Amino acid sequence: MKTAFHLHAVRNHFQAPYPSLAEQAAVFDWVAATGFDGVDVSDSWGFGEVTRDDAAATVALLQDRGLALATVSCMSKTLCHPELGERHFKQVQRGLEVAAWYGCRLVNLALAIPRTPGVAPVQGEAHSPGGSRAASDADFALTAQRLRLLAAMAVDQGIALSVELHDRSLADTSHSLLRLLDAADHASLFANPDLCNGYRAYDVPPETWQQALLNLAPRANLWHINNMNRVHFADIQRAAFVERTLGEGDIDYVWALNRMREAGFDGWVVIEYKGGGDAFETLRAGLDYFRRITAQPAFARLGR
Repeated sequence: MKTAFHLHAVRNHFQAPYPSLAEQAAVFDWVAATGFDGVDVSDSWGFGEVTRDDAAATVALLQDRGLALATVSCMSKTLCHPELGERHFKQVQRGLEVAAWYGCRLVNLALAIPRTPGVAPVQGEAHSPGGSRAASDADFALTAQRLRLLAAMAVDQGIALSVELHDRSLADTSHSLLRLLDAADHASLFANPDLCNGYRAYDVPPETWQQALLNLAPRANLWHINNMNRVHFADIQRAAFVERTLGEGDIDYVWALNRMREAGFDGWVVIEYKGGGDAFETLRAGLDYFRRITAQPAFARLGR
């Protein structure tokens, strides 16, 4: 498995949404020296303003440092919302175009409603805005239809799509994500089992993270990994979540890695950080941890 650095985590270090070449070079130097194999670029870079020449310059910087542009991520893109769905569908199309300019062959899609600026997203409640619990059959049908269209566009450009397990989305459980994949029914459409996103969607998770992984691993072509601790306040039916480094939260990544290997996964692993502290240090620690658990064959013999 190859590891990618989550560039969205360090966006606050850039002067503008699309970082200058000097800013990119500085980050890529650190990413390469730390030992990552590539980077994940999200549309928080402002894809609406990106040109083909911009993309070529970014790719040249990466290649000079022996790095790959592993994945492009289209974030907070609901495809069924009555006001946002069509607009977000077109934005994902733009993401596919930019990914092709980058020479990237894998695009991640998070079907989550966008966060309101200045307002914390609703997590750990019985109701999740945009979530599968309150969704209609029509929401699933329209989303699947648009996913099928996007997958067809993507495959024409040599790109595979991955739908991310994500709170505030129709794909907030393994069952609802698989429902979308099955309904869209396209050979280039896969799953991204981002376990913490499903874990934090509701006050009481509707499935364990272990079960979510077992369900999604056979359909995975990308894996976002991060960690957190859940603190449940049963008397008020709420849960709070504290972001942690990769080896310290509630997700046991030794167990998870073994199950992904058993399912035959050998794709890109994006090490993420969702907190507000030193993302560079947190992602470096995450890479060190992931290297340790992948480098010890004895772990593959641990039981369930």
